[in-house]
Amino acid sequence: MPSQTLSPAMAARYGVGRTSRGLLAVIVAVVAVFLAIIGVITWRLATPGVQATLLRFTVVSDARVDVTFEVRRDSVSSTVCVLRAQSERHADVGYATVTITPGREYVQSTYPLATSSLATTAEVLGCGVGEPPRVDPPQFLPGTTNPQQQPTIDGS
Repeated sequence: MPSQTLSPAMAARYGVGRTSRGLLAVIVAVVAVFLAIIGVITWRLATPGVQATLLRFTVVSDARVDVTFEVRRDSVSSTVCVLRAQSERHADVGYATVTITPGREYVQSTYPLATSSLATTAEVLGCGVGEPPRVDPPQFLPGTTNPQQQPTIDGS
């Protein structure tokens, strides 16, 4: 029923033709806050505090693979990186959680990753500021242990 046919008392009672500016302002504010939160989350995910890139790996022997990687970070904080070497069967043969001491913003390092058998691939699983990143835990075959690893890299 169009509002022109209602009496003024009926239109006032049922709110026909009346828009609430307060409600509209609340809706606009809620949408703006929601979009701001989505923008901040997207920006934080797109720009991590630490960026690590595997440059190359060289299989030295059945007991070692040299992993060359670079890290771009905040120079004030220590950085923790996780490296992994795997066999042809995709089982872990070497796994290291390495702390890079504070110092330079750009660090390139060749890390001697000890392995329990021949590695066919190596990778940098990730790096975190001050604590290990959330990455997959080691997946060694039953009866196999991780060899002793070097715990730190000088970042200065």
